[in-house]
Amino acid sequence: MGKKLYALFALLTVIALAVAGCKPTPTPKPKIKIAVVSDIGGRGDLSFNDMAFKGGEEAEKAFGVEMVELVSKVEADYVPNLTTAAKDPDVKLIVGVGFLLSDALAEVAQKYPDKNFVGIDTYAQSIIKEKYPDKYPLPNLMDIVYEEHKGSAIVGAIGALLAAAYNKPHIGAVLGIEIPVLWKFEIGYKWGARWATEWLKKNVPDKAFDYKKDFVLWTYTGTFSDITKGYEAAKAMYAKDAVAVYNIAGPLGLGINQAVSEIAEQKKLEFGPPFWIGVDADQDWINPGFVIASMMKRVDKGVYYATKLVVDGKFRDIVKENKGVLVLGVGTKVAGELMEGISVSTLADLDEFINMGVNAEKLTGKKVLPMEPDKIREKVKKMRDAQPEWLWRAAKELEDQIRSGAVEVPALPPEPTKEWIEKWRDELG
Repeated sequence: MGKKLYALFALLTVIALAVAGCKPTPTPKPKIKIAVVSDIGGRGDLSFNDMAFKGGEEAEKAFGVEMVELVSKVEADYVPNLTTAAKDPDVKLIVGVGFLLSDALAEVAQKYPDKNFVGIDTYAQSIIKEKYPDKYPLPNLMDIVYEEHKGSAIVGAIGALLAAAYNKPHIGAVLGIEIPVLWKFEIGYKWGARWATEWLKKNVPDKAFDYKKDFVLWTYTGTFSDITKGYEAAKAMYAKDAVAVYNIAGPLGLGINQAVSEIAEQKKLEFGPPFWIGVDADQDWINPGFVIASMMKRVDKGVYYATKLVVDGKFRDIVKENKGVLVLGVGTKVAGELMEGISVSTLADLDEFINMGVNAEKLTGKKVLPMEPDKIREKVKKMRDAQPEWLWRAAKELEDQIRSGAVEVPALPPEPTKEWIEKWRDELG
């Protein structure tokens, strides 16, 4: 019995010494997750949704977070998808993409106060202010909006400069449903066109002309989905010899492109004019040689910056300081740091969006790109190089003036009224 007790004691001593000499293995800290809830369409739309997921991918690389993708196939998916994301204990930021998610974000954010919610192009805090004023601004909810009027001014200037270069009488704009956010595009575009006519008088007087109220042709189609209406509106503008038409109606850009393609085929053109101007994403690849540039609203930057604020522990402070609305634009700063979200497309942007097209082809199994990537790059560069040097110089000068505050593009007031838009239409046409 004594030997057995001794052996047991010896064994326990060895175990005790082993335990004392070992440090406990630390439990790995769970990776922070961000959830991106798409609008209808999901991956492969080459616009809002793809850009949001691109921003999430960039945040993964920069901050070591993990992105969870939740695709909404119908509007009824918004609340369930946001709720699914909120129930994941590791998800610290939930992003809803597109203004249609505003109501859903306002609803779900109230139920999960420990989670951070962001809406891209949403007005969720306005809903809180109207329906739950005692909770406004909701501390865990941020709307990210953009200075579309400033980007529209730059492409408006490009349009007017094209008109000067090719001796054309008009530029055009095809708009969707008449809502205040589109007024920002409309007035910015017209204002930029007028700025360009004044610039020409000082810098290229032999190409100068006076701005007139009928210079910009514009039509609200009343839709964001009827591509035929986009085609018909653009066709009428090109029939009046518009040098370029700005797409301010999302998918209706395909209708504008159809109108351009018919003219190009009829006249056997390799390059514009006629041109059209893309919107939101870089749409230059859709018809290389005929899309002069795109006014880019960087949804990807919105997702990236929101993630950075969460990782840095500044998200709720910024919500409080800005009453729940973060504006990204040209020269915009947040907490002293440059955070921009509006730009005119460059050849570098083109590469990113060609890659999106390649990925979309893999996802959908359908042909997306109109030609091989190298051919797209070659045509777009050749088209840009064919324009007068002063055109791009003027566009850069306007961008610099906007960024420095030397000029001020008309901004939509916090509570837009018909009087505001009518005043500017009376002045600009």
